[in-house]
Order: sequence, then structure tokens, then C-alpha cells
Amino acid sequence: MSILVHETFDDGWEKSWSGQIKNAYKSGDSLRLMFRKGDHYGCALHKEVPPCRHVKVSYMVRALSNWDSDSTGKTLGFADLRYKDAKGHALGHGNRAPDPDGMSFRTWFGKTNGGYMPIGMYFYHKGQKPRWGDSVPVGRLKVGGPAVLFECEANFDAGFIRARVDGGDWTSHMLEVSDKTAVTWAWLDAYYGGSAVSPKDMAWDISDYKLENLGPAPAPELNPEIDWDAVTRMVQAEEKKVDNMIRAGAELARQLRELADKVEQLDE
Repeated sequence: MSILVHETFDDGWEKSWSGQIKNAYKSGDSLRLMFRKGDHYGCALHKEVPPCRHVKVSYMVRALSNWDSDSTGKTLGFADLRYKDAKGHALGHGNRAPDPDGMSFRTWFGKTNGGYMPIGMYFYHKGQKPRWGDSVPVGRLKVGGPAVLFECEANFDAGFIRARVDGGDWTSHMLEVSDKTAVTWAWLDAYYGGSAVSPKDMAWDISDYKLENLGPAPAPELNPEIDWDAVTRMVQAEEKKVDNMIRAGAELARQLRELADKVEQLDE
């Protein structure tokens, strides 16, 4: 097991992520995912990680007292969006099912009801039925209540994805992906809708985002933190040194043989 990403939203945190921060901003030790009235996006950031097939994402989440969703939406998760259709659009996302490669998971939220917001799993995978991915409710958050822990684990080889809220019971679902599919993105996403846009300004606070590899260590050549071109150049340089030493040794052996021949001629 190893930690792939642990984001605590310290000053300057966004510099290590790619994409657009949109309407999100730092609030204390949290990231505030602000959904503006008439807009879809609260945040659209990602970070590449070594390909892994057994992962767990976790973070603390709080729905602020102004939260009142009248539609569904998606927030934080992980993905493999390397595979594209003929138009260059990522498979396993945006109403494009894997074909057969690609997948994505994001946290799902539902319509606020009685002061509580439903929360769960929204994921694209090879075995999905609807074209827009599977939605699975897991629990609920009290609007304006304290932050709670949300966790989701996906095991591609065992064929399951599961999640829980605030340390409660796990809710599991079948997960089917191709042999080539692996998690390659940590994903700080926040999207209101479907087609609906946020009816007013409202927000989540999220903190302590963590993406862990629960499977075998990724192959070194897949580690983006290592400059493998530089490693190759270093190995080639060392090989050249060894080759030169072998050549020098061969030349020395030739010279010693010539010297031995001359000594033998003198003895005669």
C-alpha cells in the first residue's frame, strides 16, 4: 500500500495540479467547491499518478448551510481517461462508455431533501447499463452539519467498487473494466448536473483528500516522478565506461603478449 496523492490544501497547493480551478477557492484548511448560480462547474483539476488497479480515495466533506441542490451532480474521484474516441474525446466520461478501455469514478450527490443531501458513487465502466454511467446512493449528509469522512475503494481485478460515509456500512457494486484500464488520475472535479445548472450560489467544503494504491507497487517505468531518459543516459554512460575498460584490458593483454614474445626471442 502507498499514498499516491495527499492534498491538504496548503498555500500554493494548486501549482501541482493541472486543469482549471474554476469557482473553487481555499478556505482555511479546506477547498471550497463553490457552485455559482447558472453555472455547472465548481472545479476541474487533475493530477497524474502511476497506473494502479486497486485504489482507495478518501476525504472529509461538509455541505454548507446554503446547500440546496435541486438536481444531481458529481465531485471528487479518480479516473483513467487515456483512451479516446474517433473525435479525440475521452472514453469512460461525458456520456461516452468505455470501448472497452477507460473508466472514471466521481462522488455523486442527489437532490436535497428534508435538510439532508444524498451522496454516493457515480462511475463509468465496461459493465455499465446506461450510457451515462452507474449512479449508486450510499448515504447522506446533514446540510450545515459537521464534516464527515467519505471513502471509496475500487478493485479492478476483483471486480468491485464500494463506498461508505462516516465509517458506516460499505455499499458495493459490480465493476467491470478492461485489462489495460488502470487509475491514472487523481481528480478534484465538481460539476452540477446533467443538463441542470446550479439554481443559486452554494458550496461544499472538502479537506484531506487522499488517493492510495492498495495493490502491488506500480512498475518503476510508470512513475512520472522519475526522469527515465536521464536514467537511460546514465546507464549508457556507465556501459561505455565498462566497454572502454574492456578495450583497455584487451590492449594491455596484447602488449604483454608482444613483450613476452620479445623476451622469448632474447632467450633464444
